[in-house]
Amino acid sequence: MTNKIEVDVTSAVRDFYPALSDSEVDLLAKNVSENWDYSDSYSIILDNIKSYATFNSIDLEGKDGVEVV
Repeated sequence: MTNKIEVDVTSAVRDFYPALSDSEVDLLAKNVSENWDYSDSYSIILDNIKSYATFNSIDLEGKDGVEVV
């Protein structure tokens, strides 16, 4: 099973600024997607994983694949 979160950047630009021309929308969407920084998204996902693990009584201790030597 694969779970994905996808965002249509072109659609988002149109939603926020419906009066832009098609070429303006395309240019802005291209710029946003090419320069996107995923680190914030991953931090939010990690916070959610920890919260839902606690809610579902899942122990994450020692399960991050990192061994302390």
